Amino acid sequence: MKMPKPLKIALLLLGVYLLSVLMLRFGRNGMEWDRALLIGLVMAPVVLLWGHVRDRVDEGARKRGRRWREKRQT
Repeated sequence: MKMPKPLKIALLLLGVYLLSVLMLRFGRNGMEWDRALLIGLVMAPVVLLWGHVRDRVDEGARKRGRRWREKRQT
């Protein structure tokens, strides 16, 4: 079964949110549930956006490196 892309993103966002809330709540210096839920609400989209930006930068660097090597060999 193939899931549509928006559903994949929503499930990934929900998973990151739950994981971040649990890490904040039960971490070494655990915080209260209300603060953990609010911070997780902000943290989950930032983490996903950060990963997306990192992938784009890495892909751009790969392309630039490939072009530089091709230019250098000629």
